[in-house]
Amino acid sequence: MKKNDLLKKIVENIDLKRIKDLPVSEKFKLYEHIKLIYTEAEYASKEGIPALVNSPNYTINPTYNLFAMLIVNLSDFDLIKSIVENYLGNFETSDIYYAQIAVTGMGLLMVEKQFSPESIYHFLLNLLGYDFMLDNIKLNGSIGEVDTLSFKLDTSIEYKPFEGEHRQFKYDILALLKLSHDKGKDYTYKLIDDKFPGSRLQLYLNLLKGNSEAVSDFIFQDLKAQDIRSSRLIATGAYAIYKGEAIISTHYLLNSVLGKYSRFDKRKEEIDQEIDQHIKGLI
Repeated sequence: MKKNDLLKKIVENIDLKRIKDLPVSEKFKLYEHIKLIYTEAEYASKEGIPALVNSPNYTINPTYNLFAMLIVNLSDFDLIKSIVENYLGNFETSDIYYAQIAVTGMGLLMVEKQFSPESIYHFLLNLLGYDFMLDNIKLNGSIGEVDTLSFKLDTSIEYKPFEGEHRQFKYDILALLKLSHDKGKDYTYKLIDDKFPGSRLQLYLNLLKGNSEAVSDFIFQDLKAQDIRSSRLIATGAYAIYKGEAIISTHYLLNSVLGKYSRFDKRKEEIDQEIDQHIKGLI
């Protein structure tokens, strides 16, 4: 895919106007995140994307750390793009948090697609607006003016884990997904009909399955646009079962809908153990 087509895909479904319309004081804060992304893009271009784990900035910020872990370990552009969009959906009112997610996500997707560090910097800098660059922060757009040694990341997002009903449902979905891998989709569809009659999960899955891919994808995008977080969570889970997605990918997708920050280095054995416990409760 050509770079211009890739860039269109990267910015798709991201409201760039929310970045451009930030107050001047918030743009100063966001510029620190742009500096970080440029610095890490330089590191990846020299050492390779897998080596980002060795960067001194790898854990400097929770949002950067999460998305960097994903591009290092998953190497799946479409999946990471979906995760970025899901996190963005959790910040309907906070423009600075929205902008931080957008800049970090877009920047690292550009790293993953091997845009040059200079291109990444200029693309993100452009979002701050020309008047801000000239009249406020006094930048001339050259790479030489970027301070890559210090970052004032004062707007780090605090992610809180979701417990209770959301956690229960997330692992029910992962358990059903594992059963669909082990025993087949028909077995899992029947189990959902038996265990979740009249539920949103049953409804959404019936709407998705048995269609052409184009229709199913259209319905899923419509389901994902719902305002209620729990409904988006159910839609994401139903789609994962319908598509037969990988368990670890679905784990991160569901977390991104919830807005939960999850470390990639959480032991897979812990996730598998919890999934097996939920399977016992379903069959």
